[in-house]
Amino acid sequence: MAGTHKVSYRLSINGKAKVFDSGVRVRESDLTRDLHIKDYRLLSELEKKRLELLDRVYSMELKSLGVRNISAEWVVNKILSVPAEQEFFAYANRWLDRCTLRGRRNYVTMLNKLEKFLGHRYLPFINITYDMLVKFEQSMSSCPRAKTMYIAGLRHIYREAMRELNTDYEKVIHDDPFTRYRAPRQQPRTSVRALEVADIINIYNFKAKPRHRRAQTARDCFILSFCLMGMNSADLYDCSDMSRNTIRYCRVKTRNRRADKAYIEVAVHPFIQKLVRKYRGCRRVFKFSQMYTTPEIFNRELNTGLKEVGKEVGIPTLSFYQARHTFATLSRNLLRIAKSDVDEALNHIGSLELADIYIKKDFTIINENNTRLIETVFADYIKK
Repeated sequence: MAGTHKVSYRLSINGKAKVFDSGVRVRESDLTRDLHIKDYRLLSELEKKRLELLDRVYSMELKSLGVRNISAEWVVNKILSVPAEQEFFAYANRWLDRCTLRGRRNYVTMLNKLEKFLGHRYLPFINITYDMLVKFEQSMSSCPRAKTMYIAGLRHIYREAMRELNTDYEKVIHDDPFTRYRAPRQQPRTSVRALEVADIINIYNFKAKPRHRRAQTARDCFILSFCLMGMNSADLYDCSDMSRNTIRYCRVKTRNRRADKAYIEVAVHPFIQKLVRKYRGCRRVFKFSQMYTTPEIFNRELNTGLKEVGKEVGIPTLSFYQARHTFATLSRNLLRIAKSDVDEALNHIGSLELADIYIKKDFTIINENNTRLIETVFADYIKK
């Protein structure tokens, strides 16, 4: 093109260099007298591409290939020959752009963790091998939960790419290392303990000091969660359907992963009617979405408020999740409710998927069990 200049990159190895086209063209007006680029947007574009190419060089691990016998021209040909669809990070970014999963943030964190492990943000699918996965897992040995979550996320995106990019006639991704490599299983939670009945009563009797609204709201939501079969804070925030004293909702955490949309119906016991009225919302069942910008902020504020509650009632590590944990534990250990019914009340899939195909869904049983639990725990506070 007349009046334009080609911008090139230069790669040097062992004293020999290879100059190659960057694909960027500049006009005379974009340059200073000594031929430096003035346009910061062009400079930013060139720097971004330079770093991407540098990542590609690092990903080749030249030392293991015998760098003395490798020419600059050979390296340039290699780093320019990998199509975008064969590079994991490029595909992952496209996948994330259209991802609607609530756990999207976990995938972003996984990609950042993977970049830190590799030392660069460039990873051809062919480089994701059994040995690489083992080393990635070992790099997170001090974080067992993260290790499980991040490797599961990597596997999910990898197999999404296989499903999308491979066809009956062409295989972009030839191997699946996850058929041989076994991702670590999630470790059971050990840091969250179920509370005793006396603890629940102490929390119920807690009265916040004047102007300590956060602690009072946290206490109220803790009792609501316990009495609504361990409802999560995200569902307290999101649920929008209540009629005839029954809340109907699809659990936020799993509704996009289950055929039944994680649907459940929870009866509101008269014991908590006053609390429900206190926090009744306009567009949703509760007004928490009017009080807090996001469900994440709502959950954070609840746990902060519960620290104050915990100090007063002698449970310094009190957290919102313990309401759900305690509901499940007391249902099973205090009332001897079947584990399958506790599973259903927690809105888990459970182990009876085949039976669920034949049995029409009826939430009466779990709500009757919940009534028994509330009336047992709060027997001294419920008017007969």
